[in-house]
Amino acid sequence: MTIDDRLSILEALWSVWAERGRAMTEDQWRQPTRLGDWDIRSLYAHVASWPEILAGVTGRVRDAEPVAPTAAALLRYINAPGGLAHSERNRVAENARADGARQSTAQLIDAFAGTGSRAIAAARQLGPVVVDYFGALLPLAEAVSIGIVEATVHLLDLQRALGREPDVPAGGLAHTTAVLVEMAPAVDFIEAATGRSTEALFPLLS
Repeated sequence: MTIDDRLSILEALWSVWAERGRAMTEDQWRQPTRLGDWDIRSLYAHVASWPEILAGVTGRVRDAEPVAPTAAALLRYINAPGGLAHSERNRVAENARADGARQSTAQLIDAFAGTGSRAIAAARQLGPVVVDYFGALLPLAEAVSIGIVEATVHLLDLQRALGREPDVPAGGLAHTTAVLVEMAPAVDFIEAATGRSTEALFPLLS
């Protein structure tokens, strides 16, 4: 899948986030989610930080070989026992709550409709380059894949919190599934998926 394909998927996902943000009532913004003590506003603020992340990495192109070749490889490392996904969990949650309290509803929505659109346009112009993604050298296309996973997984969180049936762009579901499958040890995944093992395989992503 090309970087343009991935950017189109991310663009579709962020359009849904913006649309859902415009449609929610004040009461809905305050509803709880299945993510501990995060309400919908905290969840939305967490995902709304991603357009700014993409904008940032498009400004950090590096003339070097990637250290992490794929999104799955980097996510596998981050989500390993003792990895950043675990050690930074509380800080991420605090930032989400703080960002949700600090920003207006209009600002949160504009992260997708405004900042997101500009970041995607900038990424399209760069094409297949290597970027500095939080200190890890990663192909830009793979950084976009992480954004797709984030937007997809949390869109399911949002829709469940609102009592809606999952309605996620098909490209987001397919790409997220592919990344998660790649994260899993191949033999363990095959044997678990075919009922040949009770080996604890999930969760792959925190």
